[in-house]
Amino acid sequence: MRLRLTVVCLLACLAAAAQTAVSLRTVVESVRQDLSLNRKDSQVAKALRKFKLAERLDDRTIETLQSEGAGPDTVAQLEEMRDRSAYLPSPQVPVIEAPPAPWAGEQESVWDAAREKSLTYTESLPDFICTESVKRYKDPAGKEQWHLDDTLVLKLTYFERKEDYRLISIDNRPTHLTYEQTGGAITEGEFGSLLGSIFAESSRTEYRWDHWTTLRQRPAHVYRFRIAVENSAYRLSFGTNGGYFQHATMGQHGYVYVDRETNAVVRIAAEAESLPRDFPVKRAGSLLDYGFTDVGGHSYLLPLRSVTRLDALPLQHRNEVQFLDYRKFSSDATVTFGDPVPPVKK
Repeated sequence: MRLRLTVVCLLACLAAAAQTAVSLRTVVESVRQDLSLNRKDSQVAKALRKFKLAERLDDRTIETLQSEGAGPDTVAQLEEMRDRSAYLPSPQVPVIEAPPAPWAGEQESVWDAAREKSLTYTESLPDFICTESVKRYKDPAGKEQWHLDDTLVLKLTYFERKEDYRLISIDNRPTHLTYEQTGGAITEGEFGSLLGSIFAESSRTEYRWDHWTTLRQRPAHVYRFRIAVENSAYRLSFGTNGGYFQHATMGQHGYVYVDRETNAVVRIAAEAESLPRDFPVKRAGSLLDYGFTDVGGHSYLLPLRSVTRLDALPLQHRNEVQFLDYRKFSSDATVTFGDPVPPVKK
């Protein structure tokens, strides 16, 4: 009996310790140690779940750990911890040391170069085909308890500066449905629409240099941006499978990541703002990563992954998209373009 009681007490103590709030430095050191031991991505992510943060986790820290080798599962877990710690105090002592900011003239010239590249981005793309994997998660009660709702696989064709999405399978089963007929949250426009909206003259985008980061082992400038709703072209559609839709135009704010070597935009993190009070969606955000990818023997800057979150409380949606197997559009391929699909649906 005494042995059993001792074991129960020990388990209770371990459970309590697991819930004790720890510093951000403790979490960073834990990830770095796991990476140095070459632990699997899934194991590192699982180890993170035992931590409860006492300080705010920011994007810069996640980006640094990603560049040091943190895999997609670990990054996803860190991003969840970031969201949960958003209202906690920042660490008193910086965990990630940052180099000095560039002088004002360089900050301005880098932004101007990124704008020039972005406004001509679609003109630089070849005709290509790729596979798009979309994992769609739901949180029915709005408690950050997500479950995988379905997995879609699409054939994405980019031809003469137009995107065409053809649904191939749902949960590994072939389907004749179209992308829009699946309902749920649907995202499109990763190949230039978001870039164009941020840098368009009509958007009157407010911006300022914010910090340095390292993204996929490449140094990058990070700019904070904002587009007021009266200047915005960002439009959100919300509806049901029954066909009833509500539409709203809203502003945006977030961060633009510019590769230091090429002045190309390599990441956009954006949140909607100024949502109408009577609009069902209460929060909409997206993260879009670009990377240099080979297509037909040439390197192009193309989307790698995106994460879109849509909250229509209490129900929340999160789409995790990966772009895979880029290849050159062949001369014997055929594609028929239909009407554009609204950026996000429910």
